[in-house]
Amino acid sequence: MLSKIIDSIQPRHIGLLAMCGLAFLYMALFRYDSYGIEEGAARALLINWSITDQIANATPLFGMPDLRALMFMFLDIHWAGSLAAAKVFTLFIMFSTALMLYRWGELNDNAETSTIATALLLIAPITIMQVDSISSGVFLLFCFICAFWLEKMYADSQYTLTGSIFMLIVISAFAVSLHPMGLALPIALMLLWLPKKSSQSDPKKRRNLMLGIGISTALLLIIRWGWAGLESQGSHLASLGTILTGSPILQSTPPTGYGLIVASLLGFTIATYIYRRYFELFSLTLVIACLIGLLRPDTSWALMALTCILFLGLPMLTALHRRTGIQSLIGQRGLILILIVVCTSVFTSADKHYRMISQLKLKSNTDYLIATAAAIANTPNSEFLMASQWPARTMLATKRDVLPLPPQRILENATIFSEKTAGITHFMFDPNAPENKALGRISASLGHQMEVIELLPAGVIIQVNRGKTN
Repeated sequence: MLSKIIDSIQPRHIGLLAMCGLAFLYMALFRYDSYGIEEGAARALLINWSITDQIANATPLFGMPDLRALMFMFLDIHWAGSLAAAKVFTLFIMFSTALMLYRWGELNDNAETSTIATALLLIAPITIMQVDSISSGVFLLFCFICAFWLEKMYADSQYTLTGSIFMLIVISAFAVSLHPMGLALPIALMLLWLPKKSSQSDPKKRRNLMLGIGISTALLLIIRWGWAGLESQGSHLASLGTILTGSPILQSTPPTGYGLIVASLLGFTIATYIYRRYFELFSLTLVIACLIGLLRPDTSWALMALTCILFLGLPMLTALHRRTGIQSLIGQRGLILILIVVCTSVFTSADKHYRMISQLKLKSNTDYLIATAAAIANTPNSEFLMASQWPARTMLATKRDVLPLPPQRILENATIFSEKTAGITHFMFDPNAPENKALGRISASLGHQMEVIELLPAGVIIQVNRGKTN
């Protein structure tokens, strides 16, 4: 009987079992307080929680959330208010993305490089960071790889209108709503489908797809213009350096040296890809997303860069080995073995250190400022209604109603500002941010009414004293 059981075990079963074990390791590394969540994800969660619990709050004033709100809708029916459930859901999205990425790599190259790339992606500290913060990068990758399979189904279909085209339009709109890098998906679809190709020769198919993608992209650009709620961006090299070093909270200085190494690998991979001119949807989308991400270098861009290096660069490295003609393990796989040893050592070391963030309750500068606001909100017998630069994250931490910062049009006149912000007891913002300069000036001009009670690296908390005059 045992021999029959062993014979029935396939390699994919071992891989799925390993992913189950890795899922438990992920959950052990997560932090389960109200900090470290991306602002856009917090908005999507809060608007669902308010609808599910039928609570009227200021969440609709935060602006149009991205389409993660639709994905969290079904989750919040049973687990409203649970950040742990949202993180586990994001983990499932990441692992399903990894399985589809493996199938894509196996289809376009071979199972060997696909297995290595998928494994390295899953143990990378940047992946854990993205899942833990419920960041847009995880959902972007999910959209990109889903679009590849949906486009393939639509191209192979004999009908001009199928379920796959509607799902492809929805996935494209979802990607555009998340991040500027989401524009890579409709751009890649346009580049591949506008030319007349034999596999896509049906003009009705091309017309339907172009109309659907064009209309949905234009609509989402109008709704989400500016992409409010994205995480703060850093320097290009510092963001790429987090791929190897992990969370910047644990770094005393920006990891620009490591970022230079990753940038060199990314540049070589993209340059080689363009030179080879082997364009298909997922790889083209990934490359365009990495190029768009140069305009906003955050950790979501770093995740795209790592995926590009692993799934496009590793097959190039394997082809380089074949050209040497050396018929030995070192000649055929030497550089890949070195890469695996180095990356696994660096990644697992950074993952181990990531656990310290939860154990020591470490926070980013912005989260320290928000934690201070939470302490003020929990003061007994005190009025609290804050206008915050990070309203959703602040609402999660304080568990009180929070408003966004007042619009620029009321910041020109002190009298109008005081009238429109009546009832607000605190303001929290970064005075060094260009968009907050006007608020900083008017706060200084009303010094007899507005008192700075906290000054931290991430910003200030100003208390409004309505009873004071001069």
